[in-house]
Amino acid sequence: MSLRMPVDRPRILMFAPLCYPPAGSEAIATAKLLLAMLDAGWELDVISQADFGQYYPTKANGVWEALTRIVHNIEGIKKGSILRSLSHSSGAKSLNSLQSISWARKALFTGLGLLFRGKYDLILSRATPQYGHLPALILSRLSGIPWIANWSDPIPPQKAPPPYGQGPDASIPLYLRNYCSAVARNAAWHTFPCERLRKHFCSYLPELNIKSSVIPHIALSRFRAQMERKSNGFSLCHTGSLTLRDPSVFLEGMRKLLKETKIGDQFHIKFIGHPVEYVREVSSKLGLSEVISIEGVKTYEDTQEIISSSSVSVVIESPCEEGIFFPSKFVDFVQTGRPILAISPTNGTLADILSIYGGGIAVDCRSPDAVKKAIEKLYSAWKEGKLESEYASSRLFELFNENHVLGQYLEIFDRIRKRM
Repeated sequence: MSLRMPVDRPRILMFAPLCYPPAGSEAIATAKLLLAMLDAGWELDVISQADFGQYYPTKANGVWEALTRIVHNIEGIKKGSILRSLSHSSGAKSLNSLQSISWARKALFTGLGLLFRGKYDLILSRATPQYGHLPALILSRLSGIPWIANWSDPIPPQKAPPPYGQGPDASIPLYLRNYCSAVARNAAWHTFPCERLRKHFCSYLPELNIKSSVIPHIALSRFRAQMERKSNGFSLCHTGSLTLRDPSVFLEGMRKLLKETKIGDQFHIKFIGHPVEYVREVSSKLGLSEVISIEGVKTYEDTQEIISSSSVSVVIESPCEEGIFFPSKFVDFVQTGRPILAISPTNGTLADILSIYGGGIAVDCRSPDAVKKAIEKLYSAWKEGKLESEYASSRLFELFNENHVLGQYLEIFDRIRKRM
């Protein structure tokens, strides 16, 4: 089976368990990519998982409504079914495993049904979660349609660097080794959001070396905010989850700055997301309650508006030896144009981007003093009216916009076509 000529409006079947409704960072990243593909005239069918779990509230209407026409949302295990009751009695781990297996089976048969009704040039699959590649693996083998696998986080999770996992040399069960190896061998191409993550995968799946590349998370023009100087006080805003990411270094750096200067009356910090109580507890211990507001999770659109109204957006990463991750929220921040303070490993992806292209400051996630100096520098620029001209992340938009990202996909499609 060969691809059409030219490959400018491909017909794609995608497996993406986290996709719709767009609630959570992985689902948002996928949903944004789908919107860009639709806007470019690509033909899409997407198979997603309805019962994976929603981490953030979402608006199903508005900008995301276009996805309802192309997404086939499948439940792993239907509510009220005997299988769900049995799995509940065995615990959450059993339920998750059965949901995964059930969804992959249903997704495969749904994909087969769609394949009989129409023609596709390519199969795409996205993971996390790791079983997102399974129906694509089988369907590609059955149909001969070329398949591209996307990896956004280390898989299996045990292979992630500490504190998330045990590193690339971690021992994993035989079935997972065989599964990952089969995905690596059989996919025509593999994509990663950043080079450090790609190299991490290649260290334990060397088959990926010669057929993989980087395609970053996408920034959409429709979400791009108008840049303007923020004059109603200096504010920093962190959004999203802090799972395995400790805000203590960030807050301690701010405490030091506020103790040594007299800027408290012009200073405000916002946390949007979870865990709310933990952030509140740490803030109280450090005596920062008066300058910090903490709110629960909000929709993507509301969160973007809050970031746009802040002076500086904040990314907090875990103290890994190497920052192999590329948080999708970084690209969300770029859409707002606000300067970015990345509290990250000094040897990492976000430090690479900000040191090469600008758009903010990256500082050592282990050093409160480094955080203090960075905030002080950003505050001084704000006070002098130079924050946007010196640190605006809008200068990064061209690295992640629709034309750039979709153009990279088209280059891969063309490369695969020439090999067929």
